Amino acid sequence: MTEMNSRVGIMLSDESTWAQQLFGACELGDRRRTRRLVDGGARLARQVGASMAQCCKGESAALLGSYRLMRNDAVCAEAIREGGLAHTARQASACPGVLLALEDRTSVSYAHTVAADLGSTGSRREARLRGYQVHSVLLVEAAGERTIGLIEQRHWCRDDALWSEARA
Repeated sequence: MTEMNSRVGIMLSDESTWAQQLFGACELGDRRRTRRLVDGGARLARQVGASMAQCCKGESAALLGSYRLMRNDAVCAEAIREGGLAHTARQASACPGVLLALEDRTSVSYAHTVAADLGSTGSRREARLRGYQVHSVLLVEAAGERTIGLIEQRHWCRDDALWSEARA
């Protein structure tokens, strides 16, 4: 059944199929990991904005498996990203007409213990917020305004020492 996800304005015909198409070819070193990624992606797509715990709806095995996947040192976040970008590239090559590349840069800030390892996100070196910068490129079909997907994304932390030299 097709339903409109009003929070993000996209059409989802079947979240499991979408997650399989997006993440199913990710090389995570073990097909069970890839299956877990597809399952987690589908669960999150069904409840946009909800936590993984909420999406698992009391299924402790699903929640534990998702957390294990996220914490697994053998799982490379880059492999997940590349799998998704490759899917978008395939989708884009099948689109006739003009595609628009929409770009955005934003800061992602953290307040918990990992923040100490990240860079400044504020306008001053002494800024309280720590995190990283993200630059994303989203492809959209011009005629139908259909979102194709994320085609590129870079993230980086500001080096505080270099940042202060540039401001001096």
